[in-house]
Amino acid sequence: MKTSLLVLLSSMVLTQCVYDEAAQPQSGNCSTPATVRDLTGLDGCGFVFELQDGTRLEPYIVFRCGTPPLPANEPIDPIIDFKWVDGKTVFINYEPVPDAVSPCMVGQIVKITCITDAPIPSEDK
Repeated sequence: MKTSLLVLLSSMVLTQCVYDEAAQPQSGNCSTPATVRDLTGLDGCGFVFELQDGTRLEPYIVFRCGTPPLPANEPIDPIIDFKWVDGKTVFINYEPVPDAVSPCMVGQIVKITCITDAPIPSEDK
């Protein structure tokens, strides 16, 4: 029984190691306005991006295996250090991830390729 459990856990960990050469983030020019929404109250959900037309995008987060430093050619996920705040406005670029599934099921699953904070409107009137 212990051996079966060890094999199962090992295979789960090993299948999480992903390297995607096409995942190079774009720099600058994030062009799609979006708002961060906290859906943690829904089963299986977390933060999502909501576009101006109400479309919701579920971010696909790629976990990397290994310890730092990563190889020089390792792509950097632009949302790895993103500060998730409900209602925050941002500009993003994204690519659909057609084969991914999510327990949340509130929107399309996408890989974020670029993200920048939207400028805060000034109070000067």
